[in-house]
Amino acid sequence: MSKVFLDANIYFTASRSPAGGSSVICELINRRKLTLFATRQVLKEAKRNLGEKEDLKVNLRFYDLLNTLKPKIVHIIKQEAEENFIKIINQKDCLVLEGAKKAKVRFLVTLDKKDFFTKAIKEAKLPFEIVTPGELIKKLAKGKLP
Repeated sequence: MSKVFLDANIYFTASRSPAGGSSVICELINRRKLTLFATRQVLKEAKRNLGEKEDLKVNLRFYDLLNTLKPKIVHIIKQEAEENFIKIINQKDCLVLEGAKKAKVRFLVTLDKKDFFTKAIKEAKLPFEIVTPGELIKKLAKGKLP
């Protein structure tokens, strides 16, 4: 079973759209096809963004998701995250990379192409692959995951 780390935008999008690719990833986690890891910082960001931008129904769906997904929480230290990744990504997203690294995941799933699909990230040779929900779904469909 592959281990995954979801960026805050995946939780946000899955909470807004029960039919999209982010929700499909969540369903695969529920079916125990993937093992989910998270950090408190990423979950807090998703919660804050939903609270600022969405109605009560969408916010409740977020809490339902967390309750069913039951992510394994990894502890990270902001200073270490920045030391490790500030040269290749913005300060906020250092925390995401650090969480994925500490969790020793196979995939970091994000919709943030602007910040995570850059030349600097590709050249960093991270110990995990960064993919969109659609890319991960295609890999699963082709049977390319254990």
